Parts: sequence; structure tokens; C-alpha cells
Amino acid sequence: MFIVIPSHARPKQLKTKTLALLQRQNIDMDIVFVFVSPESYDEYKPISDEYGFMLIMSKDNILDTRNHIIDFFPENEQIIEMDDDVEDILDFELSKKGEPVENLFQLFKESFKLFENMDGGLWGFNANCNVFYISDFKDKWGLYSIINSCLGYINKKNLMLTVPEKEDFERCLYFYKNNLPIVKRCRYGIKTKYWTNKGGIQDRYDKEKRTEIQNISADMILNNHSDCCYGRKRNNGIIDIRFRSSDPLKFF
Repeated sequence: MFIVIPSHARPKQLKTKTLALLQRQNIDMDIVFVFVSPESYDEYKPISDEYGFMLIMSKDNILDTRNHIIDFFPENEQIIEMDDDVEDILDFELSKKGEPVENLFQLFKESFKLFENMDGGLWGFNANCNVFYISDFKDKWGLYSIINSCLGYINKKNLMLTVPEKEDFERCLYFYKNNLPIVKRCRYGIKTKYWTNKGGIQDRYDKEKRTEIQNISADMILNNHSDCCYGRKRNNGIIDIRFRSSDPLKFF
């Protein structure tokens, strides 16, 4: 099992958020790999020396970086991808406001164990920590959105991504169409901030340009996977991907 963090122009944020979380959880840095853009590599080298994780010079955009991760690790390896701005993983079965998971490494192991005796699989958590959007705390199997902020998958080198953004939706569709199970662990939520943290994709282009790239990506997904999803435009112009109903029993 490896924990992989793609990052660009966010060395301080990586330290204060995701690395701080992994340290609090006493996770061995020998299993942590940080994939950074070539232009950011020198910024991250001192942090790598300090913490002891493996620093990998990767690509200059998030799509190529995620594909680099898929190509880098062996087939069928257990991979956990985390963004560089994850503050915590909260358990909402413990309280309405959510309590930090006590043993994150154990949660990762248990999540992969759900795919025991299967050919592979993809798991993840709720995208945010707003209990209003959590209908129940049960694991849900089927075609559900699994957000890139913190997810786990059994590596399949043939499932390379193609869209510049919304690649988490494309990954779900690839797993589902290849009869690989997807499970959303609904009792857990990811504590982070989307679109507002400096660095990362925000360093590449402004909000207007990112909206344009998001919608180009949405169109690509909808053109290729209209049998499994449809689009819905928000008031701010962003096209959301919505999955059609799926059959969870196909995985068993």
C-alpha cells in the first residue's frame, strides 16, 4: 500500500495540512510518495529531506501527473491518492459534527479489504463534511462519485485518464464499465477547501479559465459516456456530471 500526493506550488500547505495529518496518524513516511511538477521540485526537496517521503519529479499538469502515478506503480498495487490540502478525515457516525478518524491507516486497510477476492476496486469518502448531504452512514456499492481529494484504488495500468479536469468522474466510469467494484464509505467525510486554496490548479489559471476547462472536460465525459451519466449546469455556469442509476449487484 502506498499513499500518493500530487502537488504543485504548495510546499507550505502540504506541510501544514496533508503531511501534518499523516504525522498525527503516525503513518510511516516510507510509504508516502509526493509527485510534483518539474518547476516545483526544488521547492519540495527540503521538505522531503525533513519528512522522509519519496519525492518524484512528475508532469506539469494534473492529468499527466495522475497518469504518471498509474504508470509508476505496479499492476494491482493498492494506491491511496490524497490531495495536498486535506486537513482531516471525519467520522460522522461518532457525532453529528464529525470526529477525526482515530486510526486512518486502519481505515485504509479495511477499505481495501472490501475488495478481497475481487479483481480490483475503487473506494472513497464524502466530498465534504456537511452532514446535511449525508443520507445514511452505510457503504454504497455502485456507480457513485469518488472525489480525488482522498480515494483508494487497486492499480490498473489500462485505465489511463483522458480529461484535463473532472478526471475523478472519468475514473469512476472506467472502473464501472470494466466491472470493477466502486464503494462510497458514506460515514466518512473529507475536511478540505475546494477552489479557494492558493497554488495547485489555481496557480495554472484563474477561476474563469478553470470553469472553461471544467466544462470542456464535462463535454468530453458526456460525449463518451452518455449511457451512464448526464450533465446539469449550475447557476455559475459549471457543468456538473451526474451518474445514472447503477446495479451494485454486478460486482458480486
